[in-house]
Amino acid sequence: MVQIRASQVFTHSIEDAVAAKKALDADEPFNEVVQKYSTCPSKQQEGDLGWMPEEAALSLMGEKITKDEINKIIGPVHSEYGYHILLITEVKVENQDSQSVELTVITPEALDNRLSAGGSNLILLDLRESWEWDIAHIEGSQLITKENSESILSNLKKDGELILIDWKQDRSPSFVKWLVQQGFSYAKCLEGGIDAWSDKIDPSLARYEIESDDGYRYEDIIDEGSEQNDTHQHDH
Repeated sequence: MVQIRASQVFTHSIEDAVAAKKALDADEPFNEVVQKYSTCPSKQQEGDLGWMPEEAALSLMGEKITKDEINKIIGPVHSEYGYHILLITEVKVENQDSQSVELTVITPEALDNRLSAGGSNLILLDLRESWEWDIAHIEGSQLITKENSESILSNLKKDGELILIDWKQDRSPSFVKWLVQQGFSYAKCLEGGIDAWSDKIDPSLARYEIESDDGYRYEDIIDEGSEQNDTHQHDH
């Protein structure tokens, strides 16, 4: 099953729809165009429409969306309600046979746009070592450790939007899979990790190299969680 997440500029005016598209073509940030032209209540969430099934997205957008089309802008599209300009922000593919979720990523550019627009629904979890965190980290992110993982995760909503940050997207995929097994629906990786963020978004953050990624403590968090689950099962 495929699910699409998108943001939109919506207006009843064809003139405003055309003006909004011209602004986007001139590289004006999508969230700013939303505030300027959209009349939909989703304007309060930077135009975010949330997740929709592939069938609903196809009906609205008039075309099938793939994972490679994140950040694609579609429209203006005319519906019975008015004119829509849509930005594809995320695509999630669920394997119904194995009940596993194909990992989704959010690009540094997309995350930066979300954070610049307020990012109220985002929860940034950093999986790296404390010394890496000290070198560079994204403002507002939380360093998750073996010691604080239970406390942090127990206070998060299962349907919260979790963004996992590592060095070069080297550790987050396995941690995302583990979070999904714990019932968190919307966990995803920052594409390229903190290194890509430093390169593309915030050059003021120092970049660094490490020789090996074996035995890092994020694996201890997973192991700790697995041991706790086993204990609970034995207790019952």
